[in-house]
Amino acid sequence: MARKRIGELLVERGAITPEQLEAGLAAQRQTRQRLGVTLIGQGAITEATLAQALSEALGMPRVDLAAITPDWAAVHLLRARFCEQHDLFPYALENVGGKRQLVVAMADPLNITAIEEIEFTSGLKVSGRVTALSAVRGAILRYYHKVPVATGSRPAPARPPARAAPAPARPAVVEDDEEVIVGEELPASEKTQRTSLADLIREREEQAKRKRGGAVDKAKPKAPSSGGGGVLDDLDYLFGQAAREEPDRLEELERRFWALMRIMARKGLLTNDEFRRELDDESGEG
Repeated sequence: MARKRIGELLVERGAITPEQLEAGLAAQRQTRQRLGVTLIGQGAITEATLAQALSEALGMPRVDLAAITPDWAAVHLLRARFCEQHDLFPYALENVGGKRQLVVAMADPLNITAIEEIEFTSGLKVSGRVTALSAVRGAILRYYHKVPVATGSRPAPARPPARAAPAPARPAVVEDDEEVIVGEELPASEKTQRTSLADLIREREEQAKRKRGGAVDKAKPKAPSSGGGGVLDDLDYLFGQAAREEPDRLEELERRFWALMRIMARKGLLTNDEFRRELDDESGEG
């Protein structure tokens, strides 16, 4: 099933008109900003309306960052620059079914790329909360940069000025124009080979989960087969055979493995042909 994007959800909820969406998409292609930011800047929608529409459409709770005290253990799990880039703020750790989750306030809860990177780097599943863009940026200023921020309704605060840095020894790497952030609006004609590969990897991950299913016994995992192949052998190579001894740890490592595959696909470090060839080799061995 195709994932919804912000523009589609807002039109379906009646928060904006199709004409406003088209105008926002046209401006977004020029500014490279997120669609939500663009629509707010154009006056097509308010922050509160955007957050409410996303919360209702996604069934995701809203959070008022001004009314909570963040857990510093959660805040320190992510860097300020990453939070600024994706307009999100980690503020709590919670236990669900005996497993820890990182609670993250997001202005764009459809930013799957950010969620996958957080889960890969932290090893924790993300539990998202919808909040206003200005609230996220205010929290980043207050808790990462120690800048006093007044609470209450206000326009989104400007990002802090970049600090001067010594000239790099080599030219800076230019961002790849083909990098796709899931959750942003892209015409169907602009869907790249990288996003197709990322979808293929996601499908393969789901197949692996179904295959593994309930095979992991909480008392004692099954011994690996001598035939080799599959994600478990890849995990053994990356993290060691001991990973299989703890089912919860295995699930965490497997989630990281597939997240890494998707990130590599989006950054062009893994081609469609390479991945399909590995799948064919694995099927032949099985």
